[in-house]
Formats: sequence, C-alpha cells, structure tokens
Amino acid sequence: MFLSKISVRRPVTILMCIFIVIFFGAICLSRLGIDMLPDMNYPILAVITTYSGTGPEEMENQVTRPVESAVATVSNIESIRSTSTEGQSMVIVELSWGTDLDYTALKVRENLSLISDYLPEGADEPMVVQYDPSIIPVATYSLSSEMEPAQFTKLIEDIVKPRLERLEGVASVSVSGEMEREILVTLDDKKMLGYGLTTTQVMQMLAAQNLNNAGGSIAENDFSYLIRIVGEFENVSQIENISLTTPTGGVIKLKDIANVVDSYKTKESYSYLSGKETIGLSIQKQSGTNTVQVANRVRKELDQLKQELPGNVEAVPILDQSEFITLAINSVFSNGMIGGILAVLIIYSFLRSIGSTLVIAAAMPISIIATFILIYFAGLTLNMMSLGGLALGIGMLVDNAIVVLENIFRKRQEGLPIDRAAIEGASEVANAIIASTLTTLAVFLPIVFVQGIASELFKELALTISFSLISSLVVSLTLVPMLSSKLMRGKQADKIMDKLTQEEEAKAAAQKQKKRKGYLGVYEASLRWSVDHKTIIILILVVMLGISGFVAPLIKAEFIPNMTMGTVIINLDLPKGTSLEKN
Repeated sequence: MFLSKISVRRPVTILMCIFIVIFFGAICLSRLGIDMLPDMNYPILAVITTYSGTGPEEMENQVTRPVESAVATVSNIESIRSTSTEGQSMVIVELSWGTDLDYTALKVRENLSLISDYLPEGADEPMVVQYDPSIIPVATYSLSSEMEPAQFTKLIEDIVKPRLERLEGVASVSVSGEMEREILVTLDDKKMLGYGLTTTQVMQMLAAQNLNNAGGSIAENDFSYLIRIVGEFENVSQIENISLTTPTGGVIKLKDIANVVDSYKTKESYSYLSGKETIGLSIQKQSGTNTVQVANRVRKELDQLKQELPGNVEAVPILDQSEFITLAINSVFSNGMIGGILAVLIIYSFLRSIGSTLVIAAAMPISIIATFILIYFAGLTLNMMSLGGLALGIGMLVDNAIVVLENIFRKRQEGLPIDRAAIEGASEVANAIIASTLTTLAVFLPIVFVQGIASELFKELALTISFSLISSLVVSLTLVPMLSSKLMRGKQADKIMDKLTQEEEAKAAAQKQKKRKGYLGVYEASLRWSVDHKTIIILILVVMLGISGFVAPLIKAEFIPNMTMGTVIINLDLPKGTSLEKN
C-alpha cells in the first residue's frame, strides 16, 4: 500500500507529521471542556406565568387553560401538562426528539402574544423557558460576616454578585437568605374612611410622586444640557410629608393617615450553616462551558474577595460539582493508563522482543493524541462517556498495529530485508485491517443517527470509539511500518533471526509436543469429543439459550448507574401552605 511505502522510504516526513499531531493534540487537549456527562438538549419547553395573590383555581381557569390552548397549536408536540399553584401557572410542553427548540420557542411566544389581551390585567407576561441541565448550580457557597445583615446583603448585591457574574462561563448568580430593605406604609382604615380616601388612591398618589422625569434641555453658550427632574424619595421623612388630596378638596399629609417605617421585606428563603444564619450563593454556568474551569474561577474570585472585603467575610463551599467531576475523570484517566501499560506488558510476553514492543508502545499514545484532535474539532467534551469510549477503544487501538507488526515479523523471518519486509508486510494486511475497522465502525456510528435520549447520551461514546479506530488505522499503516524498519535492524534483529535455526526449530517442536501433553492435549481431546457428539453439544447450547432467556427479565435495569458523590442531601416536605417560619 502506498501509505506504508511512503512511511518506510520517507521516515523524516512521517516523524514530522507525528510531531505535528503531538503538538496540535496537546493544544486540543488543553482546550477540551470537562464535564460529568455530555451536553443533552431535552425537547422540553416550560411556559411560566405569575399572577400574584391569585388562588390555584383562578389560575387554572384564567391563565393556565388559555396558555394551553395557545401552545397546543404548535407542531411536533408529544404531550402537554400543567400545574397551577398560588400565584403561578406552569405549562410544560414535551416535543419530539430532533425538534428545533429555538424555532419552536419562537412560535410559542408568537402564539402567546395573540392571547395577551385575554389574560387578567394583573398577570405578568408568560415566560418561555427551555429546559437545560446546565441550570443546575455548579457550585453553592454559604457566606457569613461580622457585618449587620442588611449591610452584608447590600455588600453581596453590589460587589460580590456582579464580580462573580462577570467571570467567563458564569451565566447567573442566585442569592438566598438575603435581607432586603423595604419601606412599609401601614394605612389606618378609620382615618382613611374619615377623609374619604381609598387604598388605591393612596397608592396612585405615592407612585405619581416617586418618579424621576426628563425635563427637556437648555442651551447655554455653545453647549446644550439635559434637564432631569429628580422626584424619587430619599428618606422616610419625605414619604411621610407628601400631600394627599381628599375628595372634598382638602390637603393632608400621608403621616395623618398612615405609619411609615423603614423596615425589611419578609424573607422568602433562609440559609443556615452550623446553626448560624448566612447568605447562600448558587452559581449557574453557561451552556457548553467547562464546569471545572467555571468552578475554579469562582473559587479563586471568592478567595480574592475575602481579602478585599471588610467584615471578615467567610465563604464555605456547600456543593461543588467540579470536585466529583475531577475525581471521576482522573479515575477514568488512571484506569486507561493502567490498561495501556497492561496491554504493552501482555504484548511483550507474547512477542519477547523489546523493539517490537516499543513499536506498539509508541503507536498507542500517538493514536490517543490524534483522537483528542478529532474530539476537539467535533465539538465534544471530556466526560464520562467520551473517556469511557476512549478507555474502551484502548484495547482496539493495538489490534491493527499488532496485525501489521506480526506480518512484518513473519516477512522478516522469511529472510526479506527489513525495509522490504515492512512495506510488504503492511501492504498484505492493509485490506484486512481496513475491512475489520470498517465493520467495527458500522456497529458504533449508527448511534449518531438515532434520536432520543440514547443518542444524546451515547453519541459521544460512539464518536470517540470511531475516532480512536480511525486514528489507529492510520497509525498502523504509517508509523508501525516506519518504526519496524528502524527498530528491527542490527544486532537485536540478528538475534531474533538466529532463533530460527534448525536446532531452535527442533527445540520449539519438542516444547510444543510437551505442551500438547498438558493443557493443549486436554483442549484437543475436548475438541475431538465435541466433533464426535454434535447432537449433545447442540442440546447443551439450546438449554443454555433457554436459561438465558428465562434469567434475562430478572436482571435489574436502570438508565445510568448509581454514582456516589460523597454528599448526603435531605429533603423535608411539609404540608402545603406551611409558613416559612415554621419550616
């Protein structure tokens, strides 16, 4: 084959190509994303509508049903289910696998815009959300300080949260357990009744006087200045002294009918660590980004903030996905390395030649490095599936190389010069290893075209195995013949050839006869008995097949094996309507 001929006659060219592969492979490996599982795009859309102060039954009749009717006209819908709770409606739309979610989400928004006038006046605009596993926080931290709770909350909102959201790969930062400032206006019903005012009128007057408006512009000399009318309240005293007009034309102050207090909002969530109230931070990463890198950036930024911020701020990690991912990925890497070393040792135990073993030992990492290049340009990530496929393919990586090397070794035994033996040995088996590689590819590649969750999960596994096989095929037809022509020369090769003398052949025959009397003899006798008793063998196979069919349904099945992250999470569900303080 021309590849083998070029590799043997142009070794420097092949070496330069190998160095290029190693160089680009190292770059691609450093830029590959690391995650637990492949990116999976579930065909699920959720339409969320909020309507504060509305009961579940009203939400169902006034919001949920109109939204369901509008969404139902979209194509490729598998199912629609909804949940109506106090103040919120959620309609979940499950689509067919392979549906263009961006286009479908656009159509859903268009349909919802047509019914916006039919929804209750106080209801918020429906929000269409695409389900994305990346919305699960990659890290959760608990922050505490010696500062006052309100002051510490302002510090988190003004400094910590913006700093973290600016980090590369961070999508959003959610704060829980914070204490927000609130101006509480408590109206006196009796006094309002006496003045003839209603709650709605007071709210409108407050809103009208708490505004900043544009006041046009003014020209002075060669410059034009914009005018801004500042009307927002700056303190409680200003709120207390706003003027309210009564229906009779009188003017009163707000403090005459209400009590104004600078207070805090009722908390909707609490965060505790070791019995101490804290503020929780949940960090979500952007879709397709490296989970480990994002978590590391957040960790470094928080360490930097602890040194800059006052009040002895402490940030304790509660959950960090990167730690478990790193352990899992390192475990797969180490298992792959052990498998590669064992493969090399087994090859040496059979070949009994350091030069031949070195050829295989060099072909294996080159194939793996070339696979990293293909993984990078295919847009895949290093995860449990892709690395599992690579580990699975390590055993297959050496198959083609061993076949080529064995045939080259045979040609050398026949007395051919090493260069000619390398070329002819590789060319003779080229069609055979290409055919065997293509048959293996035919098993894995069709998974890429399958739709559904199986395709989303196992596509990277199939692609990684396919890439590794293609790389090993190219390496076995180029690098193996070239290295064989260089490492099977000289004294080592002469020693190997000396073993082919008649004396050695006679000794090998004697050893073979000795082995035949041992386990080889037992194996030969069992073969002869099997051939002579075909009916019994067939009956045994039929019985074993029947037993397998009976036992197969008893085997437990699950989607993904159970994984232990070393973390215990306890969820307590209290009756609906239980107050937060009771929790």
